[in-house]
Amino acid sequence: MSHREPYRDYRRSSRNGLWAELKKRRVFQLLGIFIVFGFLVVEAIDLAIGHGLLPEIAYQIALVIYLFGIPGTAIASWFHGEKGYQKPKLIEVWMHGFMLVGAVGICYGLISSDGTLTAAGAEARGTGLDPQRVAVLYFEDHSTNGELGYLADGLTETLIDQLSQSRSLDVISRNGVAPFRRPSIPPDSVARALEVGSLVVGTVEKRDESVRVTARLVDGVSGTEVRRWSFDAPMSDLLSIEYFFAEEAALFLRDRLGDGVSMGYRRATSSSPKAWALVQRAERLLKDAEQYIDEDAHTIGSAARVVADSILALAELADPSWIEPILLRGEIADRRARLAHDHAEYEQWARIGRAHAERALSLDPNHARALELRGTLDYCRWVCRTPPDPADADRLIDAARFDLEAATRLDPSLARAHSTLSHLYYQIGDVPAAVLSARRAYDADPYLDRDNRILFRLSNGSLDVELLSRAERWCEEGVSPSLPDYRFAVCHLRLMTTPAAQPNVDIAQELVANLDTLAPEDERAYWQLKGEMLYGGILARAGLPDSARSVLARARSRVTRQIDPNRELIAVEAYMLTLLGEYEEAVALLTRG
Repeated sequence: MSHREPYRDYRRSSRNGLWAELKKRRVFQLLGIFIVFGFLVVEAIDLAIGHGLLPEIAYQIALVIYLFGIPGTAIASWFHGEKGYQKPKLIEVWMHGFMLVGAVGICYGLISSDGTLTAAGAEARGTGLDPQRVAVLYFEDHSTNGELGYLADGLTETLIDQLSQSRSLDVISRNGVAPFRRPSIPPDSVARALEVGSLVVGTVEKRDESVRVTARLVDGVSGTEVRRWSFDAPMSDLLSIEYFFAEEAALFLRDRLGDGVSMGYRRATSSSPKAWALVQRAERLLKDAEQYIDEDAHTIGSAARVVADSILALAELADPSWIEPILLRGEIADRRARLAHDHAEYEQWARIGRAHAERALSLDPNHARALELRGTLDYCRWVCRTPPDPADADRLIDAARFDLEAATRLDPSLARAHSTLSHLYYQIGDVPAAVLSARRAYDADPYLDRDNRILFRLSNGSLDVELLSRAERWCEEGVSPSLPDYRFAVCHLRLMTTPAAQPNVDIAQELVANLDTLAPEDERAYWQLKGEMLYGGILARAGLPDSARSVLARARSRVTRQIDPNRELIAVEAYMLTLLGEYEEAVALLTRG
């Protein structure tokens, strides 16, 4: 027998013994169970992150625990896999302790480096500014002749649209950031004005035949730059710039904000770079046109709309299948109709706008914005009493309602459509529906309501349906010391005639006096008389019935058909009389009309 045979037999028996021992201690069985179920848990966490339910760092921590758990399970199985109780050994404790320290150390390093737990993020949360509340400011055009302004605006709005789809972020709308298009305002001042914890700012500049886009994430509290990202792309491929920018920006922000920031491509774009560029140029002109209107430079604004419409017509030729230029032409016509000087001009532009809406719907019958445009134009024609025949008018408002309701079902984010629908419901007497639509408009875009129409409808409608606590909230929100509004003075007067507020005679008298200067001149007499009647009701609630009767009688003596053609003040006075307990006189007043 060879001298190596005993050694071979020893090795063979050792292997057989080790295999038998592993089977006896069920190491493979327990290890297999952990690997399978651990993998399923990690995949479930990954799926939850994809839906924005967990931060992305949860996957990294789960993966570390899973990987350290494999040798940990093997060790535990070796020492405790046999049936019955096995007392822990010192070597096992040391091995588990070593792996636990390693896993905790790696997880701590991951958490410390994650953007959601940086000092800046903690500081933002400490001041009430949420890092997940984000404002994307309009990118600056750093090209020599300002030739890339349209591209800067287009990329900004693309990023706003795409980020708005992330359920974990609260993104300020285009209307919200529009007042801050000028770069002279410091970022921290913008953040305080918009109450955001994170700002995205950027620049676009030309370099030979390419474009460099640079984006910066700025902390809303300190105004300091947190992270910077840039890329270069050829000028010849504008569509790729837009798409690539949106996708890369999601990754850029995800690293900082630490959640499942994801951006699908929301607005269908053109397959023609030329059409896309033309639309961006037209939209830039339309923004300038609105600025000119605000500055009362109507002629310049009108000229800008004419040029924008011509550019959009060229975009249509470049890509006849793209709906966006058609819709924008319809929106231009709608705007020009609202600014018309006479009925004939209004009717002309309303019909042009509706024709554009019909063309868009021929390409896509379920396009939400096209339905909104057609419904809005039909409703405005109804409000202006364009159809002289009552039957035609009824058909018009029914069609408008159908289109606007369909548009808001297809796209609940259409704040303007909700607002128009709210006004429509008020006109047909459905006050609860009007309040609900106004609330949806406000939730979709609170920055749409620059002239407080939605807030007033919310407060007034809530009072009408006796939702007094909600009415008080909306009434308070509409009050601005820097820009007082007569409608909310009336709202507070109405509140003091209800159990929602205590009657304060001095404050009420001051609010009535303010109507003399705040109310529009052509409606001032009406609002003054309404305010005085409400003041009479407040005096009644304050236990001053004689003064209340005197105020109501004086107001009634000044009411004329010219001031109150719809006889609305009669109902106001009748309600004030009920506060005095004079129910029979109130009924008689309503009966006389």
